Amino acid sequence: MESIDITTNSKYSGVEYEIRVKLAAAYRICAYLKWDEVIYNHLTARIPGTEHILLNPFGMRFDEITASSLVKIDMDGNIIDKGCTDWGINKTAHVIHTAIHKARPDILSTMHTHEVNGVAVACMKEGLIPISQNSMLINNITYHDYESISVDISEQERIAKDLGPTSLNLVLRNHGLLTCGRTIEEAFYNLYVLTKACEIQVQVMSMVGGDLSKLNLPPKAIQDSVQHIAANFNKEGFGVKEFNALYRIVEKLDRSFKL
Repeated sequence: MESIDITTNSKYSGVEYEIRVKLAAAYRICAYLKWDEVIYNHLTARIPGTEHILLNPFGMRFDEITASSLVKIDMDGNIIDKGCTDWGINKTAHVIHTAIHKARPDILSTMHTHEVNGVAVACMKEGLIPISQNSMLINNITYHDYESISVDISEQERIAKDLGPTSLNLVLRNHGLLTCGRTIEEAFYNLYVLTKACEIQVQVMSMVGGDLSKLNLPPKAIQDSVQHIAANFNKEGFGVKEFNALYRIVEKLDRSFKL
């Protein structure tokens, strides 16, 4: 498997530092792709073998995130390591993301954005429609109804229930997209494919004036075939090659995310 050089001085050692660098890179990649929204939205990663997760300090832009700026919290939202700021975290990050990490120990990383096309599809009753190859690559997408800004801790139970035991892609209706992965690379590539599928859908729907009867929907057998063939392209790990390709871009632009 292709490896990424993340060697540099750090107060963190081993697995935690590697997770910090990859997650910081994911923030920088999202900024590069213009999926960020000032200081809002969150990408998380669990530190393997612990009940601690990493996420962004509330006030830092995605393009500013570094390995050492990430905040470490426990599953109750308590700050274990504040990183290099005193800004703390956005409460909505705790409500949304720890709900998933607590309910799904198989998930290492979660990623939530308000990218405009993703929000647009989240506002459609039909949700994601299998009209493009990108949309057909997405397996077992689930939906969570909007309940206002996510500050009520009781919403965690409903988020976890709506994600379910196997889904890695959750559309937060009227809100945005949330993807998960057993690795940071997988969570990111799920986000990439889902975001691109939403972008295509928004453009197609504008072309047909929202008339679903004008859409060419491939048969279910074809949709299943797309997922089967795509799986053979990812034997090294879903999203690894794609994440590494984008990692090299942000590394070339600015290596400070490793600090």
